[in-house]
Amino acid sequence: MNTNQSPYRARLELRPKTIVSVLGTALMQMAAGAAWADSGVGVDTQLGNALNPATFSSARERDPEGMGEGQNERTPTGFLYGAPFIDPEPTRTPSGWEYSGSIEAGVIGGSGNERAAGFRAYKDVDNGLYLNNFRVQAEKPDAARFLEIFGGGTTFDDQFYGLRFGRYNDWRVRAFYNESPHVFTSTYRNLWNGTGTSSLTLNGLAPGGTTSAAVTNTNLRAAALATPYSELGIVRKKGGVRFDMNLPSDWKLFASYTNEKREGARPFGMVMGGGGGTGGLELPESVDSDTHDMVAGVQWSDRLSSFNGQISASFFRNNIDTLSFENPMFLPAANGVPVGAGTGAFPRGRFDLHPDNDYLNLKGEYARAFPQFYDARFTALVSASRLRQNDDLLASTTYPGVIVNGVAGGAWDTTASLSRQSADAKIDTQLVDLGLSLKPVKDLDLKGKVRRYDTGNSTQYWACNPLNGQWGRLLNDGSGASMVATPAYLAAGCSLAAAQALGVVPNAGNIPIRNMPFEYTQTNYALSGDYRLSRHNSVNASLEREEYDRKHRERAETWENRLKLGYVNRSLERGTLRLSYEHDRRRGSEYVSDPYHGFFSSALGPLPTAAATNLNSWIHALAQARKFDLADRDQNILNARMNYALRPDLDGGLSLQWKDARYPDSAYGRTDHQKQNSVNLDLNWQASTTLSMYGFYSYQNGRISQANIQTGVACTIPAGGFATTAQTEALLDSCANAGSTLLPLDRRWAFVHKDRSDVLGFGLFRDFGKARLDLSFTHVSGSTTMDQQYGAGIVIPPATRGLVDGGFSRLRFTQNILEAGLVMPIRKQLSIRMLLRHEQGKIRDWHYDGVAANPVPGTNQQVYLDAGPIDYRATLLGAFVKFDF
Repeated sequence: MNTNQSPYRARLELRPKTIVSVLGTALMQMAAGAAWADSGVGVDTQLGNALNPATFSSARERDPEGMGEGQNERTPTGFLYGAPFIDPEPTRTPSGWEYSGSIEAGVIGGSGNERAAGFRAYKDVDNGLYLNNFRVQAEKPDAARFLEIFGGGTTFDDQFYGLRFGRYNDWRVRAFYNESPHVFTSTYRNLWNGTGTSSLTLNGLAPGGTTSAAVTNTNLRAAALATPYSELGIVRKKGGVRFDMNLPSDWKLFASYTNEKREGARPFGMVMGGGGGTGGLELPESVDSDTHDMVAGVQWSDRLSSFNGQISASFFRNNIDTLSFENPMFLPAANGVPVGAGTGAFPRGRFDLHPDNDYLNLKGEYARAFPQFYDARFTALVSASRLRQNDDLLASTTYPGVIVNGVAGGAWDTTASLSRQSADAKIDTQLVDLGLSLKPVKDLDLKGKVRRYDTGNSTQYWACNPLNGQWGRLLNDGSGASMVATPAYLAAGCSLAAAQALGVVPNAGNIPIRNMPFEYTQTNYALSGDYRLSRHNSVNASLEREEYDRKHRERAETWENRLKLGYVNRSLERGTLRLSYEHDRRRGSEYVSDPYHGFFSSALGPLPTAAATNLNSWIHALAQARKFDLADRDQNILNARMNYALRPDLDGGLSLQWKDARYPDSAYGRTDHQKQNSVNLDLNWQASTTLSMYGFYSYQNGRISQANIQTGVACTIPAGGFATTAQTEALLDSCANAGSTLLPLDRRWAFVHKDRSDVLGFGLFRDFGKARLDLSFTHVSGSTTMDQQYGAGIVIPPATRGLVDGGFSRLRFTQNILEAGLVMPIRKQLSIRMLLRHEQGKIRDWHYDGVAANPVPGTNQQVYLDAGPIDYRATLLGAFVKFDF
């Protein structure tokens, strides 16, 4: 494959076919089983693309009669109604059908950095002919039948199509197909052939490197600099169909199928070697997957009761099970695998990609009104889900003869070395949600709710080779290993109980030996009330308690109480005011900083007692560190919203939010206050059906801080050793605390992350009679600062001292988008539209500084193949002819 070309930029020739044949082709693809959906349920509710964000152009003629009530009519909540568009008069046929439609086509052309990834995010534009959109709608009033066909962007990677037909109040079918591109990078230096397939072969470099690590490092730099930039991206192709039908006796039936196919490639991190690996680079991960979603159900309702029953299923299928690649780095011999003739060891590698998995859900809902009992209404929901993943497991390496710690007979290149042959991963969930609403007195509404959600995880995998009894696992295709080196355990034959019965201390306590099957139960209790002080004023309050019971986490239980107070004022002469305040307080059971003893090699035997034993591997976390989702937290949230009619034809809105979360018991981990504040201002002016404007501004800032301690002097059993493991346990507890020799306070570091974003925009619609103008502008800017503090005991290399003292450069993002469309009617059914879209983007990210000029800055074969985002300035021009019929 040409590395200068995107792996998904294949173009279909635009042929002069009719609209019906275009849509027919898309529907035939759906019928043939092509893939187009994700895990979303049902049919897409809004179709479009960058040139048709609202499906069809907003620069259409508007109805001067508005909603038919009068000028400047407002919604019940006080907002101005938008003037509806005028649809063309339908053409009536002798058969009783009435139809109308439109088609808009022309040419588009771009200039500037239109190939930049930032400009092409989720849109596809190219020079040449362009079928922008089309639409056909028909009705047969005497038979209550209808039909609608529409689409746009034909043959491009953001094309979309829709089909709707049926009989009013009887049955209907909705179908759709759309595509959405996502360009991850346009500055990727691709060293491989086969992008998009299951096998990547180097297109110039020797697998396994050449001669030595130093020579290979030089060769990698030269190859990367000689490789031109290319794109990595995927295209999502999604489509589906839904059928709804009214049945006798107040029953309804519905069923839908959606499918999504993702194709392309994206950057994927790869390292080889043991420990943290040798060097590292980004492979082009091939993507080719399908997700099939099916939903079916029934609905029933009468004057007092309603019922919904639904079954849904989702099946993910990865068409590329494994990704094999040639490794360009030079690695030394390891684990019995020798170096080659003039090359390093491990010239090949393999990744097991996302596994196939299945999801099934059953859900039932029931509601019953009791008008004679305080106007009560009872609701109940019961749901159960089943998630399964049973992908065949891969051997830990493809290299025969691997020997770790001198133990032979492992046959690590076969699946016989695994404790099981397939994943057999299982998670089951159950949900019960009960609600009751009452009106005990005229002006008071009360609601109560109880919700319980439970997950059960029965997934289990032991990292032990049943062929030779070794506990642990190979890393990076055998070039590294995380293995228990205690010979006595070999006789236990992968039996945890037998190993523990030996009473032998493992050589290390931090080697993973099994998976962690996290699961939890969440229970919510809520009571809320709304009291009307007068016809236009009300107050509301709610009290909610949320409880979590968790397994294999630092806290077995947490509970959070939430109090919310609100006030609504609709009595203002030309506006409404909404205020709310929320206070949350989370606490929990005893915090155990290291609850994972049973999942590491420390579970194989007793604690060590021998003199001079290094205990660092038995300490997995700082005792005072707190994880943010489990830590004590006090949170306050204040919201305010004001909608005001500044004039009969002008709306204004102002909203504010202040959010502050404090972690009172977190000296390390998430610390201090987490803050987020925002302000939003919007205006909407509708002078007439020929002139309207809008504008908005949004501001948000946030702050997060965290802290930890860098390890210092090893925690070691003193001379003479210990008589009991209780003494070792006491030493471990002491060493795990802040201020110990292992975690000295002068090695404390802290990090404060601050961000700010601003969004400004406005739009204009103006009908001049001979022309209609639709104009919009959006400005987005964001910045992030990262301030760090290091204790005096932390040794910082001189080369990075300046960065530490001065702080890292601010991350910045700026984007400006100007779009204008001018429609010039030629006659009643024919018009010309001129389009201008200008976009600017600037990104400053210090992570990528210097990468373009020097992709291999060090001597450890660390290669940066993605040069990062680039600034862009691009202009798109279009000229279209629209025909209405």
